[in-house]
Amino acid sequence: MYYKGKKGKKSTKKSEKKPKTLPKYLTKTKVEEVLETAKSDNKRNFLILNTLWRTGMRNSELVKLKKKDIDTEDKRIFIHQGKGKKDRWIPLENTLGDLLTFYSSDMIREDTIFPLTTAQIRNIAKRYRGDNHMTPHTLRHSFAVYCLKNGMNIRNLQLILGHSDLATTAIYLDLIGEDVMADFQKVWGGE
Repeated sequence: MYYKGKKGKKSTKKSEKKPKTLPKYLTKTKVEEVLETAKSDNKRNFLILNTLWRTGMRNSELVKLKKKDIDTEDKRIFIHQGKGKKDRWIPLENTLGDLLTFYSSDMIREDTIFPLTTAQIRNIAKRYRGDNHMTPHTLRHSFAVYCLKNGMNIRNLQLILGHSDLATTAIYLDLIGEDVMADFQKVWGGE
């Protein structure tokens, strides 16, 4: 029996599933250290990294972000045609909203706020990561873990991240396993 292998070539081996590895993430403290370094070096780079951290948006969504997508009145960011060609709204924290509005206020047209490529954004993350494994996607994972550790409902996190399947978002629950016992003690510890 033949199976299609890499590049459509015939093979007699069944492809084996690789075990899933858990996503890498940074603690809030580590992210804040990175942001502090970026802030003292370059305001635009700080804003890029801070936006990724505080919204959980994808790198590809950040490079398409336009001034008109930021709704500071309703405190949300519109993600147009994210992964899977889906539109969604992401909640916008006040301070970040003010920073994005101020940064984009000099823009005359409705161009993208950060006219960069995804590779350039990756290079910015690499520049400030220090000893940490940090990419734009690591900041997305860090956002998700931080939200769950601080009590966000997993269904709401799924909507913010734009995951079609709740199982994709549930992967982050494996990363907060060390908090399970502490949460259990909060509920049952006093009895």
